Amino acid sequence: MPKNYYDLLGVPRNADEKQIRAAYRRLARKYHPDVNSGQSDAADRFKEINEANEVLSNAESRKLYDRYGEHWRQARQQGPGTATSGHRVYWQGGTDPFGGIFGGADIGSMFGNLFGNANAGRRGQRQRRQRPAPLEQTVEITLEEAFGGTTRSLQVAGQTICSRCNGTGNAEGAACPECLSQGFSYQPVRGEVAIPAGVDSGSRVRVSPGGQEVVLVIQVQVHQKFQRRGSDLFTEVSVPLYEVVLGTEVVVPTLAGQVALTLPPESQNGRIFRLGGQGMPKLGIPTERGTLYVTIKSELPTSLTDEERTLFEQLQGLRKGVGGQNDK
Repeated sequence: MPKNYYDLLGVPRNADEKQIRAAYRRLARKYHPDVNSGQSDAADRFKEINEANEVLSNAESRKLYDRYGEHWRQARQQGPGTATSGHRVYWQGGTDPFGGIFGGADIGSMFGNLFGNANAGRRGQRQRRQRPAPLEQTVEITLEEAFGGTTRSLQVAGQTICSRCNGTGNAEGAACPECLSQGFSYQPVRGEVAIPAGVDSGSRVRVSPGGQEVVLVIQVQVHQKFQRRGSDLFTEVSVPLYEVVLGTEVVVPTLAGQVALTLPPESQNGRIFRLGGQGMPKLGIPTERGTLYVTIKSELPTSLTDEERTLFEQLQGLRKGVGGQNDK
């Protein structure tokens, strides 16, 4: 995850120079290598604090960082003519208004061939506007969200025709200063996007918040209780030994709630039960669900009392007797 310079120094985003300087001095004394000899973590933290201070204590670099987040260096290198030419997408709540969760992908470079080389030849002639290719981003969701479907608040830099040059990139015989000769500009557009039930890791969902097409590549988190294979789920249920032997009713967790499973007497450890319709919904057919496979795990008793140990010894003797009779 990208470092947040404000968080590193422990100051708010509206902190003034005095607050930043004071925070840096306090943390520098705490993590200085001379004070923490041999501690690599402290040395790494000291470097991060120095980096944060260098950026936030400089008005120009801080302004770029506030706007572009972790991509502020690229924006400075590109200069004012290209710094705003890239598409950037982020989830609401991110610290980078044009970077965010899209993994630090330099979307500007993705469209460099599309727009960058065309600027030089735009003066005095109308250029055909080209629609940007869909943005692509990995989105991590829980298994529960994959089961029931979910939504995400998404903000994109939507493309709009430049009002000054009307999309030509040329204003009054010169390069349009409003859109930097591109013929269009980008305005943040917010929207709720839906992720359907039944998606799996690798599923690709196309959404269009604000008219900007975005491809969401789904990554489903590993679950503590369930393993998934397609639309089927697998889980284990621990049952005390005596209940496995005598039979009982077991409560089995599912993603839709708990269900009862009748465990017949003399069930064996590792026996697998199939619960149809208790698996994952099928993508595109949410009313159809896969199977939940439940493996029974016998729970052996521990810390036996004297009475319990005596009973087990009696059972052992009885079983030996039964075995001896069967051998005759």
